[in-house]
Amino acid sequence: MQSSSGLSRHARFKILSENISALIEEEGLLVRPYGHATLPYFNLLTAEEQEQVLRDILIYFQVCTDVKSQNGSLKDTRLFTEKAIHRLGVSVDPFILEQIQPHHLIEIYTQAQTQIFRSLKFFEVCSYSLEDLYCRKWYHLYQRTTQDQENLEADIGRYYSQSPLRTIQATAPEHTIHALGALERDEIITQIFWLSPLQSLTKGDSYILTVATSRLPQ
Repeated sequence: MQSSSGLSRHARFKILSENISALIEEEGLLVRPYGHATLPYFNLLTAEEQEQVLRDILIYFQVCTDVKSQNGSLKDTRLFTEKAIHRLGVSVDPFILEQIQPHHLIEIYTQAQTQIFRSLKFFEVCSYSLEDLYCRKWYHLYQRTTQDQENLEADIGRYYSQSPLRTIQATAPEHTIHALGALERDEIITQIFWLSPLQSLTKGDSYILTVATSRLPQ
């Protein structure tokens, strides 16, 4: 692993993304750290946005190494998720941990809808680079039909209408997501089953964890 201390933001992103890609490759999956060495999407961000991206990607790298440090596998979906929860310093509904199965796709989002964690299943169905995922808005990457988008937004609206936030079961049916401009694997069939809150134990931050399944068309 390379150290990123004392380097430019550009160099730090390259090193962190390359290190993550190497860890995932050990699990038998190929994930590109970036599309081009010049990091065109990273360079479009402001200095403040770049620093936030570096904080987010560092957390993911740390979660990966947390798993590896106890000789675990990133394919162990529940362990990988538990390490992310611990690294973020958040409380979790014990019920949601009981629902997690090896085939599930787990994602964690900030209140700003930025994805900061995804289980390894994600990379089995998605061909975007880490630069794409961390530096581009989700609505530039994925597209649903109008009806599927409305179904999803209804579940999200129902979730956020609660006070306090609690785990809910999603109702939107399985549907197809189009990965816009992806070089391969441009259609993903997915279904979200649960939405669950994660609350910071030391700060006011809160996150949302989703439990889903995703697969490629036959």
